[in-house]
Amino acid sequence: MAIDPESPQEQMLVVEYHIITEQYAAAVGELAQHGSTMTKEDYGKLLQIVEDARNECECIRTALARLHDAT
Repeated sequence: MAIDPESPQEQMLVVEYHIITEQYAAAVGELAQHGSTMTKEDYGKLLQIVEDARNECECIRTALARLHDAT
């Protein structure tokens, strides 16, 4: 039985994925644009934001994959 792409669970995960990937892209862009002019402390903070967003993207992507694999 295939998963319904319109299921509330999948819709929620897809929306979350789009939001977090936009945040990830923005943080990576900020790091690329201003990374060389930031203080070491600010660079470290932004790098942590980038890594957190990347990890969250991966978790959501994995949840979507599991949702599809469960069917």
